[in-house]
Amino acid sequence: MSSLVKVNWDSKLPIYEISHLKLQNEGIKSLLIDVDGTLLSRQSNIIPTNVKNWIKESKKFFSLYLISNNPSNERIRNIAQELDIRYKSNALKPRKKITLNVISEMNEDPKNIAIIGDRIFTDIIVGNRCNIQTILVKRLSRNGLPLKLNLTLMIEKLISIFIK
Repeated sequence: MSSLVKVNWDSKLPIYEISHLKLQNEGIKSLLIDVDGTLLSRQSNIIPTNVKNWIKESKKFFSLYLISNNPSNERIRNIAQELDIRYKSNALKPRKKITLNVISEMNEDPKNIAIIGDRIFTDIIVGNRCNIQTILVKRLSRNGLPLKLNLTLMIEKLISIFIK
């Protein structure tokens, strides 16, 4: 049975530990990447070095696109410019209109696209609604390390059990 909250790959890892080889083996050619919590803490403007290195390496294999619910176009634009990646801010995930526009812009078969994010009720749901692969990662703290305890994700996973 399919579900809006089903995660294709619950990595239990921060984004910078996701294997490029595994993504390639899954047929992924393009990545939609959430920003706040996934690439850096919501309370920080500094992209961790290990995230920058992962993005740099990812560009060798995949087409990348940042897609964020953050309404601050300036914040997301600055991050996107630093990483040299196209972006959309204020994406309104889990609504699918903006995400579908981005998918269309990527000019790739949706089966070869994955969304990477730290939230089930935004990133994972929109990925499922748009029929692309979903990858859940650990949220990053201010120091760029994964949170040891992510209460929001714990609550989302608990609620997800009852949403089938």
